[in-house]
Amino acid sequence: MIKKVLLFIVALLIVVAPVIAAEDADCKLINSLNYHKGMFDAANAEIYLKIPLGSEAAHVGGDEQDPEHYTAGVPFAFRPDASGGVWILDSVNKALKLFGKDGSLQKAISIEKYGAVVRDFAFDGNKGFWLLSALDGFIYRIDMTGKLVSQIEGFSGARAIETGVLEELLVDMPTMASILRFGDDELLREQYPCDESLSMIEGVGGKLLAFEMGEKNASLLLRSVASPAETISLAEFPLDIEDPAVKYVSAQVIGHDKDANLYLSVTACHETSGAIYRDRIFRCTAAGKILAQKDIILFPCLAGDLPRERVVTADGKVMTYYVDSENNYVLAAYSL
Repeated sequence: MIKKVLLFIVALLIVVAPVIAAEDADCKLINSLNYHKGMFDAANAEIYLKIPLGSEAAHVGGDEQDPEHYTAGVPFAFRPDASGGVWILDSVNKALKLFGKDGSLQKAISIEKYGAVVRDFAFDGNKGFWLLSALDGFIYRIDMTGKLVSQIEGFSGARAIETGVLEELLVDMPTMASILRFGDDELLREQYPCDESLSMIEGVGGKLLAFEMGEKNASLLLRSVASPAETISLAEFPLDIEDPAVKYVSAQVIGHDKDANLYLSVTACHETSGAIYRDRIFRCTAAGKILAQKDIILFPCLAGDLPRERVVTADGKVMTYYVDSENNYVLAAYSL
């Protein structure tokens, strides 16, 4: 629900922002989005990697390469690796591709035999990858060459997968209103009944982190018991904007860096105009103590319900994506 609300607000901003900006001197357009003056000095991301959209080996597939419309016109997922490169799930061209920071293609693993469209992927330690094929309901385990190691079925409608500090497989199952945890033996270990405040990012002891959002406050929690649900309160993130019409519309746990620092984000908008009053990322300790924070400028990409829009690099940057005017898929990063 949080993602759908945020996408709706961004879409609304693009349509009504010119009118609002003309009437309200406290707001202006940045990246075609309407921002309140408190965000005028917010940070833009630096380009990390730029890849043309297309069907060639060193490209990634976009809308023009996807006549069946299995995707939203961009790759479903990307994940940085420890060396500074980025793995991109090129579902349209049916490959998992590793790109260097210079944009060169360093490795490509064919995923053609793993369902009509692979929706998400996760690292399987140093052994390979997990692939989520939600249309046929399978999760495939492959090695670094793309060879099938094993498969698990029963995941039709799954939205995303993750592996964390315990290196166990986590599966987001909206149809069950749950997150499922599987051990290395691929047997179900835990089922976490949940709403969208529960993330698949692990905190202390491998417990899942939740970020509950109210209109004026967001609460970081540790899910200490899967079911029945028990949580430990870690930290509060109050919205320090007095206007009662400005409310949180998103609160997300993004991930960890190599030093086990935790990264979070919150977004707040005016409920009538849709103007963005805050989009802030945080670096925190495992207990939620803020180490650094920065307000950032969004990109108006309207791809629906991707597994994730932001990830954390090993050295502590928050990475996101957009499509530029030259039809390039761009990965961009914010430094705190």
